[in-house]
Amino acid sequence: MITHYLQNGTIDDFHVDTFQDYSPRLAERLLDVLESDCNDLMVCIPYAFRNSSVYKGYGRTFFEREWLLRKKFVVSAAGRRLFGDSCFTRFYLGRKDIKDKVHYVALLRQIWNGKDALVVEGEQSRLGVGNELFSNAASVVRILCPATNAFSKYDRILESVTVSAKGRLVLLALGHTATVLAFDLSKAGFHAIDLGHIDIEYEWMRMGAKEKVPVPDKYVNEVSGGRISTGLQDSAYLSQIIDRVL
Repeated sequence: MITHYLQNGTIDDFHVDTFQDYSPRLAERLLDVLESDCNDLMVCIPYAFRNSSVYKGYGRTFFEREWLLRKKFVVSAAGRRLFGDSCFTRFYLGRKDIKDKVHYVALLRQIWNGKDALVVEGEQSRLGVGNELFSNAASVVRILCPATNAFSKYDRILESVTVSAKGRLVLLALGHTATVLAFDLSKAGFHAIDLGHIDIEYEWMRMGAKEKVPVPDKYVNEVSGGRISTGLQDSAYLSQIIDRVL
């Protein structure tokens, strides 16, 4: 079970995000994740907190600033667990340490190779649609959730995922909500991974993008022109949707 933590704002001092308003309940749940001693859960924080040189330009400055804001939370938990890298799915833009990105993507795809996958995503995220990212999965079904402020529907989302997760690998792309969801699913005995921005990073790699840009038919919260997505009519994609919690 892999859940992202302390990436683009957490606890009681969120950044002003375009996809999640501050919630006292969410802040409390995120702290629960950080302080958890669950052996079946890998909590991830940015490796750049330890070594910011893996990024260049603004990316390096961003993580150095974030470390100053978040270090009190990390230091308090550092002696209790081993952290993974929450940016393991941010492999393209600004990243210097991953040289062979095509090979890196191939390694990531082994996570769901031959497995039945349940994708839990924002309603316009459309992970793997229009590319072959999940083509090696045995099957893919989807639960669509709000593109913004998904945590306001958290209880309903958790209920829907729990009903459909048996026998499936749960792949999450739902902002801060995914962090808490992966935690709760791990306690319930399910396998889940917070994949964050994997699909958008992959699309940028395919495009050869030099900066963050809109991606056609997909909601990109980090780009002002990417926060509007079209009504995609793709029969294969639509057939994969098994529930909508909106």
